[in-house]
Amino acid sequence: MPGRSLHDNAEVYDFILVGAGSASCLIASRLSQQLPDHRILVLEAGEHIRDDPKVQTPGLSTTLMSDPAYDWQYSSAPEPGLNNRRVKHPRGKLVGGSSAINSHSVVFPNHEWHDRIAEELLSGPGSEEWSSQGMRGCYSRWQAEQSRPRVNDDVDRVQTSYPRTMGLLQSHWLKAFEELGHSTDTSGFTESSPGAVTVTNAIDSSKGERSHAGTAFLEPALERGNITLMTGIKVDKVAFDDALIADKKLNARGVHYTYKGEERFVGGREIILCAGVFESPAILERSGIGSRKVLAGANIPVLYELPGVGENLQDHLNAGLSCETQDDIPTHDEVLRNPELRKAALEEYERSHTGRLSEGGAYSFAFTPLQILETPSETQELVEIVEHWVEKESNPSLKAQYSIIQKAVESPSEATATSFMLRLQRHRDADSLPKGTPSVVDGNYVTVVAMLAHPFSRGSCHIASDPSHQPDIKFNYLSHPLDTEILARHLRLIERLFQQPTFAAMLKPKGTRLPRSFPHPISSLEDAKGILPINSATNYHPCGTCSLMREDLGGVVDQRLRVYGTKNVRICDASVLPIVPRGNILTAVYAFAEKAAEIICTEA
Repeated sequence: MPGRSLHDNAEVYDFILVGAGSASCLIASRLSQQLPDHRILVLEAGEHIRDDPKVQTPGLSTTLMSDPAYDWQYSSAPEPGLNNRRVKHPRGKLVGGSSAINSHSVVFPNHEWHDRIAEELLSGPGSEEWSSQGMRGCYSRWQAEQSRPRVNDDVDRVQTSYPRTMGLLQSHWLKAFEELGHSTDTSGFTESSPGAVTVTNAIDSSKGERSHAGTAFLEPALERGNITLMTGIKVDKVAFDDALIADKKLNARGVHYTYKGEERFVGGREIILCAGVFESPAILERSGIGSRKVLAGANIPVLYELPGVGENLQDHLNAGLSCETQDDIPTHDEVLRNPELRKAALEEYERSHTGRLSEGGAYSFAFTPLQILETPSETQELVEIVEHWVEKESNPSLKAQYSIIQKAVESPSEATATSFMLRLQRHRDADSLPKGTPSVVDGNYVTVVAMLAHPFSRGSCHIASDPSHQPDIKFNYLSHPLDTEILARHLRLIERLFQQPTFAAMLKPKGTRLPRSFPHPISSLEDAKGILPINSATNYHPCGTCSLMREDLGGVVDQRLRVYGTKNVRICDASVLPIVPRGNILTAVYAFAEKAAEIICTEA
């Protein structure tokens, strides 16, 4: 917690990191190790929650979301594309950020994603650092996969592991995709290839505990003498010198923050915003950097007009179906229904850190390209629909991004959706059920979910007219017609998957399907499209609000992660990802943080 000299003297730190989330913890660790003569300050609005069983226990991760002790509880405005539902977006309210409350799965981007960002969204010296070749080491450095030989170096890493045993559903997942004509894929940072994978989870299997950015990176770094963590601190804005420096850029001199209701200031030579996809753009806007229209609405003077701040918000939207399995197929549903089984699972975990609660929820994934979905003529039809929409787009930033997504759509090996399997039931039409209907129904279920890999829809996140309030968040889910076209086709693929011999043998022939109000099986594309506004849900992967792109394309940071118009303000968190990758964003956030540390150390 805050202590010693921060609030009472004029000490100037070499680096101030705003936020102690996934990226910040890694960057702080690397800087403190590689620059031992530099002073580093990490400011976190939440608390440093240590040795908390709810955080440590993998099987309790869902209890952290929506709990105000662990979650900032962000929510979108009503989403027209989702029947005006407000979509909750949990973000971690503790050291480690969202890596300390997420669902553990480790899913990597593909090489093509990085190469196209470097080639088409960036330019000039340094852009090649963001290519797959330039990023390869960044993806391997942050993690220690426990099934591989131990790396004997002094680099702190997140521990990742496979499930202790491969269950029947997990092995049949791989076989079902082979029956569709696609062999098992590799799960690391590689070139694209279609098929099913078993991925690791961010779990230290030697302890049966969550491994997150706080425990892996920041806590070991705090033992060094050159790094200070202060919690319970809300950063308001970056403070700049009144005069521009010689090259007409803003020079940051520190940050204004609030602690226990008092406004204070601390000086820093370089500011690194790692406050997350919703707060990093808000801090920039409160500092006078952003869209002139947005700043005027909040009565904030414009120091540098940067229209891309808070724009380009993206998220993975998903939709899924649940099928009842044969009674002898074990799933997690029985634990959801039976308090005695839940109690027994908790007692086993407390006793030996083994059992259901020692594992993550999702290990079975698949990368599914358009060519898996339809016949050649139907594939060509959708390719032409995508081409039409990309050609008619007039916004330069969107056109450049859509061109990248178009290449993925046309590729026979790149995923248009990333699918995953859950060993429990899921249904999203609870509002349509009769009052009093139990949320967990009888029977055992397998759920397959399709997650739109690269959505075309874009939203925004801006400060409210009262900047002290939570930002206004609008995702505009399904606002672009192509998202409906693609995701609906992936729902139909789930039906095909259920019909493969391996999967079909595990399902009850006339078993219950969820959600129950839908037509089953989904026989037409129109049926699938009609389901999406009701059934779709977020995968909690928001990104893009301070994008790494050329300024003329609406970018906010350059290839050195420096905010345009400033000399010494950088950003590194999910907000800088210009296009959401095919999988869970945390792997990319860690890799971007490794690259940020490289860049900063080189320039220090």
